[in-house]
Amino acid sequence: MATETPEAAANSNYARYWQAALNRPEAYPIAQTLDPARYRPIGPWMGRLILPTTPERPRVMGAWLELYHAPDEHRALVGGRVRLRWENTPDLNTRLWGATRNVHFDEGAEKAAAAGTILAERVNGLINVTPLESLAGAHPNDDVVVRLQGAVRVETQPLDGAEPILYVTNVPAEITGRHYALVRFIGPTGEGDSYTVRHYERAAGDFSGPEEVVRLPEVVPDSNDTRNSAAAGIERSPCNEQGWYIYGAQDTTGRFVVRAIAPRQLLCLRQQLFCDGVDEGMEYLRPKAWKKAGQKGQATTALLVGAGVTPHRAREAWQVGDRALLIHLYGGIGGAKIEPAAKMPLYWGHFAFGEASVVEEPLAGEPIFDIIYHQVYAHNPDGLSAGAHHYSRYAGDRQYGWAGVRPIQDMIVKLDGITGAFSVFGAQISPLNWIVGALEVMEARYRIADGRGGTKVGANNNCAQDSAQALYQAIRTIGKILASRADIRAELTDTPEEAQRFAQLTKVGEELRRVLVPWGSARDDWEYGIANLGDSGDSLLGSLGKAVTSWRTMLPPVAARAIAEVFLEYGGSIWVLRTYQVGGDDPAVEPIVPNV
Repeated sequence: MATETPEAAANSNYARYWQAALNRPEAYPIAQTLDPARYRPIGPWMGRLILPTTPERPRVMGAWLELYHAPDEHRALVGGRVRLRWENTPDLNTRLWGATRNVHFDEGAEKAAAAGTILAERVNGLINVTPLESLAGAHPNDDVVVRLQGAVRVETQPLDGAEPILYVTNVPAEITGRHYALVRFIGPTGEGDSYTVRHYERAAGDFSGPEEVVRLPEVVPDSNDTRNSAAAGIERSPCNEQGWYIYGAQDTTGRFVVRAIAPRQLLCLRQQLFCDGVDEGMEYLRPKAWKKAGQKGQATTALLVGAGVTPHRAREAWQVGDRALLIHLYGGIGGAKIEPAAKMPLYWGHFAFGEASVVEEPLAGEPIFDIIYHQVYAHNPDGLSAGAHHYSRYAGDRQYGWAGVRPIQDMIVKLDGITGAFSVFGAQISPLNWIVGALEVMEARYRIADGRGGTKVGANNNCAQDSAQALYQAIRTIGKILASRADIRAELTDTPEEAQRFAQLTKVGEELRRVLVPWGSARDDWEYGIANLGDSGDSLLGSLGKAVTSWRTMLPPVAARAIAEVFLEYGGSIWVLRTYQVGGDDPAVEPIVPNV
């Protein structure tokens, strides 16, 4: 096992949080005895990533995975360690081995680590660090718990006679907890951090299921003395009527510990409002409208309907099995414990892309959104690393997540030419897969800053700029591939429906290029994928010149609205999911909506 560093820099939030048993993997035994009628696993494959030691690296060729859950046919592997590797395909070798770097921290990274920024220090000095290793080593401790995404191939008896191997085609997504339930909070029991909840009863369609006592520990405050979530008063929350998805695991006494929450009304595809047409939809996305749409503690949902589509038709188009592009924004922390960044006159928050799937949720028997954020996130004192994050980790986590302390807006976009798939000679080609693949590469680069250790964020490199770069490159690449050969073009236009979708892809790609690169010529790092994250070596004027070339992406809310408008203009539909500091009530904080 990789050597762990029990203490990060003393002034980091990660180090603060690590002191609480709530946040340590050893507090939750691998063996769980939860009632399967009330609790379901977050995914079929789950486990804790462990960074291999230097002598182990040639044998592992990826990362260790301590398995917490596996499909029934591989249940014997649970509790042991398996080797996690990429599937050996040309595409994956190009993308993910192409993001492999030798890691040698520069002076800026060394200073940042000493000041409390959480960097992948355990891979510093190593050669050929892969994206799986940088993910496993992103924290000072082996505490990154993941759900495997996409297809998984298993070798239980590999030719080298060593540990079993799991081969994956996507970067694993970080999760919080292992199982989830659907409950309504009744109130505290009066004993410690125990709360009484009542489970959802699917047959009755209400919360008439059995009562249970769970733990809802208070989380550790950050360096600004702010807690990312509150337990007090959660039973009085506006979201409690429709219930909560709670995520966690049993502790050593067998009591379920609630480590993350999500309002059911946010995820269950029941819109509170329709916005019909481009103008009405864009008005709903303006800062003033966002601020007025909800109040602290609430969750709201709206369905924006694009050009040429009726609201009924737009709603009926969302079915189980659909995948969509997600555009994420969060706002600021205000109130008595206002965060320093929110004291400025302009506050533009944080931007990210992601993906959402419509899945049949078995506890409620209804379709819900399963959300994965693809965070191109700079290094920070919290230990939130660039990568794929399930809702339970990025938004819902009560210690590390943002839904309890920030306003969040997630736009879930469906447009067949982008989020559907094309059949080319029997193979399915998905533009959304290309977008996700480009984001995975950008995230891997961010985790180690292309080998320098820490990324410096500036005018021409930030969450919005580099996420937009990944989107631009993905759409540009797939457009070139699909238009490169006459036989492929013929295949894509052999039916009216396919021809319409191909034309839609082409036109949307052209329009996104116009929006993201309004001056007509892409920045060289966008056009050629030059690895110059953060410190590009440009002069001040050179950096500002690149930023101006893609000026909309300098401001996350502006970028989000501009991209959304393109999809609406071409007949897409967008679910807008918003939360305003949901959960228990902390009177010391107030939500600040981005105001640009």
